[in-house]
Amino acid sequence: MRREASRTALDTKFAKTVNSRFAILRTQILREMRKHGWRRLAITPLTAGAGGTSVAVQLALALSRQKLTEVILVDLDLAQPSIATTLGIPGCDPVSEVLNLNRPMADITAIVEEVPNLWVVAPGSAEDDAAELLQDDALATALHVWRGIRPNAIEIFDTAALLDGDAALATLPLVDAILLVADGRRSTNSDMTKAERLLKDLPPIMGVILNKSED
Repeated sequence: MRREASRTALDTKFAKTVNSRFAILRTQILREMRKHGWRRLAITPLTAGAGGTSVAVQLALALSRQKLTEVILVDLDLAQPSIATTLGIPGCDPVSEVLNLNRPMADITAIVEEVPNLWVVAPGSAEDDAAELLQDDALATALHVWRGIRPNAIEIFDTAALLDGDAALATLPLVDAILLVADGRRSTNSDMTKAERLLKDLPPIMGVILNKSED
């Protein structure tokens, strides 16, 4: 476990944006997750560039600003990880290395100094064969063991784009619910139809965020 200072968390203007745009979403998310006993939420963009990582980071920061709410933010877009860059913290070792060496997930977890109830797993480099890694039983086991460290935490998983390969589909069985992120300027009804078909028999969809719908 390591402590890291986050440029994003220190940015007062960014914090105001988080508070104003995500306070209502935070309340809705917490209410539904507590109602159903859910702990893990996937933030899943329909397509690349829809802004899923931005939503995941801002939601995690908004949740963690409630001092009694523990939050874990995990970058599981392993082929294109970007949470470390978004938060302005050093990236951690690859998830594959942790699994291959049987290291605990805590070894690659950072505590954000400015928001100490926010823990982050943010790989610094891309993984080959991300979808296969995400389906590996070793990852599910590692996440289960790691969860025992903070059993009451809300876990936010940032995933790959749903319609751009199978990595997101490999991730979603690990979570309790899904929040979709659509590009409000480019996503189509056809995209939503495809998404609904792909998500059949997977965890429930909590809602759809239309991102970038305004400049």
